Amino acid sequence: MVKSRFQLDDVKAKAQGLWADTIFPRFNIDVRFKKKTPCPACGGRDRFRYDDKNGNGDYICQHCGAGDGFSLIQKCTHLSFPDTIAEVAAIVGLDATSNITDADREKWRKEKELRDKEQRERERKRQEQIARKAEGIFRNAYLGDFSQYLKDKQVDKDPKIKIDHNGNLLIPAIDFKDNKMWNLQTIEPDGTKYFIKGDTNDSGEWETGGGRMGGLGFMIGEVQPDQYNPYYIGLAEGYATGMSTFMASGIPVALAFVANNLPKVASVLKAKHPNALFIHYADDDSAKEDTGLKYAQEAQAITGGIIVLPDFTKIKESVA
Repeated sequence: MVKSRFQLDDVKAKAQGLWADTIFPRFNIDVRFKKKTPCPACGGRDRFRYDDKNGNGDYICQHCGAGDGFSLIQKCTHLSFPDTIAEVAAIVGLDATSNITDADREKWRKEKELRDKEQRERERKRQEQIARKAEGIFRNAYLGDFSQYLKDKQVDKDPKIKIDHNGNLLIPAIDFKDNKMWNLQTIEPDGTKYFIKGDTNDSGEWETGGGRMGGLGFMIGEVQPDQYNPYYIGLAEGYATGMSTFMASGIPVALAFVANNLPKVASVLKAKHPNALFIHYADDDSAKEDTGLKYAQEAQAITGGIIVLPDFTKIKESVA
C-alpha cells in the first residue's frame, strides 16, 4: 500500500497548538515554553529556547540554529523530511497509518536517556568548576574595611563574610548539609548583586551563570540545637533583611539570596533541624505582585512557624 502524501501546509495547520504536549513527546523530545534549556538534539546547558512563535513548533538553538518542529524532529530522530511529515500527519489525525515501530521508539528513548545523562554530567562538572572559582575568589580576596552598602543599610558585617578592597561584600552560598561552598554572592557598594558570572564552556564559548544555587544559603549567627527546648531559626531572602532581624532579636537567620530559593532552603533546614521553630521574614520591600510573601508562604508550608512582613517604608523614613 502506498502511503498517502500530504501537503505541508495542511499538516502545519492541523498541528498548530499540539507540538509541545502531543507531537514532540511521541519522539521523546522535551521542550519548555520560552525557557532556556539544553537542546534536545545537541545538548548544551541553556542554548535552546522553544517559543512556537509561528505555531509550527518553532525554536532556536545557539548551536543548531533556528527551525520549526519538523526540523527538530529530524535532528533528534534522523528521519527524512517526507517521513517526518507523514508521521506528524498520523499523530494529528490526518492519516491512521504510521511507519514508526516500537523499535524506533525504544531507540529514541535510549538516545534521549544518553543525552540526559551526558547533560547531567556536564552540569555537574560546571557546578564543580564554579564552586572552585567561588572558593578561590573568597579565599584570595584582597580585603578592605569599608562597605558603603552596609553603611547605607545600617547593618553589621557578619564575621563569616568578607569586604574586598573595592568595598564589595562577598557572601558564601553554602550547602547546609555538608557546609560546602558552591557559589558566591557579591554585593557592590550601590547594592548591585550577582553570583559567579561564569567561564568558558567546553567549546571555548563564554557562558554566564551555571553555578549551583538551589537550596544554598548563608547562616547569620549560629544555630544552637536543643534536644529538649524550642530553638528558633529565621529565614530571609537578602542580607540586609536577615542581618537587621538578627541585630534586633539575636535569632540566627538563614539567607536564601533570592525569593524562589526560600522553599528549597526551608526544606533543607527542616530536614536538618526538625525540632526548630521557624520565623519567615518576607522581604517584600521592592518585589512586585507579592513575590517575597508568596515564597515565604511556600516556605512556611514546609517548616511551619510564622511569617513576619517588615515595614521597610518606616525604616527608610527613619534613615532619611
